[in-house]
Amino acid sequence: MVKNGKTKSGSQRYVCRVYGKIRVKNYAYEAYKADTRQNIIQLTKEGLGIRCEASMLKISATTLLKRIISIVSKGKTYEVDEPCMCIRYKKNYIWLVYALEKKSKNVVSFNVGKRTKKNK
Repeated sequence: MVKNGKTKSGSQRYVCRVYGKIRVKNYAYEAYKADTRQNIIQLTKEGLGIRCEASMLKISATTLLKRIISIVSKGKTYEVDEPCMCIRYKKNYIWLVYALEKKSKNVVSFNVGKRTKKNK
């Protein structure tokens, strides 16, 4: 590794002589730190919401979603559908949300009920 200038935040940047990859020892943004992946896994298992988890980790919700998808999917493709049904009258909607793994057709997630801000 050879020094290769500095980042905008002032951290030292290094480049690998063999592969030409650029690395930074101390990232300023929390999403790139080494223990962030493990923290995401732990907080997701505990059932925290995306926004709550993002604020705890001090990263954006969009970045968190991308990280969760990359951790969960690992080369898998999913098919998600959310049909809506009316019970008795038109304003009484019930949502059926499910996710299938495309290759094996295994059900990954299944939820039935009202659609609120909590379960959107």
